[in-house]
Amino acid sequence: MDGKLDERKPQNRMVLDAEREKEYAGSLSGIFDELVECNIATGQCRSIFFTKDKSCLCVNRTLEDFQAFAWERIHPEECGMFLGIFNKKRMEEAAGKGEHLYLEFRCLRKTGGYTWTRVLLIPEKHCRDIMLCYGIDLGQEDREVHVLKQIVDRYVYRNCDYLICLDASKDAYTLLRRNEGASLFPPDSSGSYSRMIGFFIDTYVVKEDRERVRKEMQMDHVLSVLDKEGEHTVSYGVTDSGKGYFRKRFQYVYYDRANHIVLLMRTDITKEYKEQCRQKERLRDALQHARVDSLTGLFNRQAIHREIGRFLNDPRHPRAVLLFMDLDNFKNVNDTMGHRSGDQVLCQVAELFRNTLRSSDLIGRVGGDEFVAFLTGVVSEEEGMECARRLCDAVGGITDPMLGPMKLSCSIGGAVCPRDGQDYDTLFVKADAAVYEAKHRGKNQCVFYMPGMDHSTSSMS
Repeated sequence: MDGKLDERKPQNRMVLDAEREKEYAGSLSGIFDELVECNIATGQCRSIFFTKDKSCLCVNRTLEDFQAFAWERIHPEECGMFLGIFNKKRMEEAAGKGEHLYLEFRCLRKTGGYTWTRVLLIPEKHCRDIMLCYGIDLGQEDREVHVLKQIVDRYVYRNCDYLICLDASKDAYTLLRRNEGASLFPPDSSGSYSRMIGFFIDTYVVKEDRERVRKEMQMDHVLSVLDKEGEHTVSYGVTDSGKGYFRKRFQYVYYDRANHIVLLMRTDITKEYKEQCRQKERLRDALQHARVDSLTGLFNRQAIHREIGRFLNDPRHPRAVLLFMDLDNFKNVNDTMGHRSGDQVLCQVAELFRNTLRSSDLIGRVGGDEFVAFLTGVVSEEEGMECARRLCDAVGGITDPMLGPMKLSCSIGGAVCPRDGQDYDTLFVKADAAVYEAKHRGKNQCVFYMPGMDHSTSSMS
């Protein structure tokens, strides 16, 4: 090795095999602090050269020694990673693939205290059984940089797709770190944050989110939110060609408020988003079951009460008609055909009511064979009576082989708002009284409430 190269070597360098040093390290010898040759087949290790006070691996004579060394000298946070590399099986895999292994870890010095070390393991070109382990002791400044790098790398790689530094005053950005397992990266630096987000939004963000995201990512808006809240987040959907839909979140935080330097991190929240969608779906299902009659699919008793009450509480909706429909002699259907067939008939009646009424009207099942319809915007008894007759005629027109000779009919009582009442309970009681009167008159007819019918508290079958 020439004199200039020798001058680069530390004065406390101990060369145990000059020939191997020249072969394995060459002109780079001065860069490394130690070199250990590991024979995978025999498990033996030997030091080629090392630098006093800057080497730690040279004390190991076998691969088994590395295991004990790890537990005694390697910091607990890196011990598992160290053991994952310095073992026969992993080295055999790397040698077979020609793979280089890289690791940075903290090693406990004999004098006390941890110091950072960087190692690079490279398979020997001409012998697959030999793994060369190069070690570098990191200086104090390098260690501090390394710690910061480790924090960023671990945070970015575990939690987000990439990290960007924005210079808001110059509309510029720099891509600091990125997770290679992610996709849809911006260029490392385009010189223009505005152009970058414009391209990203138009190319990848789903249409329904574009305008909102465009507004939220404008730098003036970002700085305004950061000044008030200290953090700004934007979630949105993207489509990745060939991979489908993903949900992402941008998070902005100040790095240097005075100079308008901002850190932007993009995180994949697809898993969380899908779970939220599932929870919302379960909630909708629960609310639906709480509102809907399980047999007919109409509003149940509580829901129709609530919906009509909501309408009546709105001063913009002063007029309406409430109809109370009660099927005549339906007990005979259940007794003759059985309750299962009776339930099928009730479903037919419910569907008929739904199709006969307007989409703006409300319909619900409030009892076994009792239904309530609320005709919104109907201003007179005459209009309500016309609708009630249509419902009666429709029920009478039902033909079903399982009914046999039996014919269906219904009695309907009506109450007009605000004439007969302005709340659900009052209107229902008066419509119920009118149904009683319809039954008393012979059934299969429509009767609207009139004063004097209030004595009724229950309907005739």
